[in-house]
Amino acid sequence: MPDRTTTTACRGRLLIVDDEPDFLESLEWQLTKRGYRVLKAVSGDAALDVLRSEGVDILVADIRMPGMGGIELIRRAAGLDPDLQSIVITGHGGVDTAIEAMRLGAINYLRKPVGVEELDVAIQKGIEKRDLILAVRERQERLEKANRELNRLRGRLEKSLDRETRQRKRAQEDLHAMRLRQSLVEAMTFSLRCWKQKTRKTKVDLAEESAIWTASIDADGTYRTRTLDRYLKIATLPANPRVNDVLDTGYFVIERCAGDPELKKRLEEKINHLEELIRTAPAT
Repeated sequence: MPDRTTTTACRGRLLIVDDEPDFLESLEWQLTKRGYRVLKAVSGDAALDVLRSEGVDILVADIRMPGMGGIELIRRAAGLDPDLQSIVITGHGGVDTAIEAMRLGAINYLRKPVGVEELDVAIQKGIEKRDLILAVRERQERLEKANRELNRLRGRLEKSLDRETRQRKRAQEDLHAMRLRQSLVEAMTFSLRCWKQKTRKTKVDLAEESAIWTASIDADGTYRTRTLDRYLKIATLPANPRVNDVLDTGYFVIERCAGDPELKKRLEEKINHLEELIRTAPAT
């Protein structure tokens, strides 16, 4: 679309279309004195050529001209610039012609001879309407641009929050896993301590009597509890520890510590703490 920018001193840019040269010259002279920039055309085709190359605010067109009439010119001009405001003038025609012109977007219908004061008022109303349309569109475009920017920022924020949420969840899972592993080792270590203190037996005996852990014999005849031993230090704890076996070991030892309430209470606290960590493990 051609540039519609007007100069600062110009009240508006007009295109007057009429097949009467004297009428065109008269209107150009009067309207130029009133501060308008006036372009002229003597036919509909010539007017379309002007519209394709010039920015125009108001189209003033005669209804009856050889070739393309004013009604057809208004229709085709609207296709080039939907915001162009049109005024039709004629010495002929009736209500039907006026209605057709208005239906196509004409803002006024004036009969010849047209007084310059009357035409000036119609032109100013057209310019005000055009300015309002352009202002509303500009505000709408700014609003749409602001909405796009807001949506872009919202998308970035949502991604950032999602990433932060995942990181926080992962950190919570890692912290819980660390606490669980620590609690497993503490429960197992204290269970073995209670076992030795109350029964005066070894961890090999604990493995064999509980039937939870296995004991093996080395080539030199030494009994080993390698699987159980891995649960006595965090560094050697398996990646997927046998949590239930640790709990079963604790309960097995608790039954053997009935004679020492204080020892039994402390072991029960460690077992309860382990169970609580198991129960509150984050869902994966």
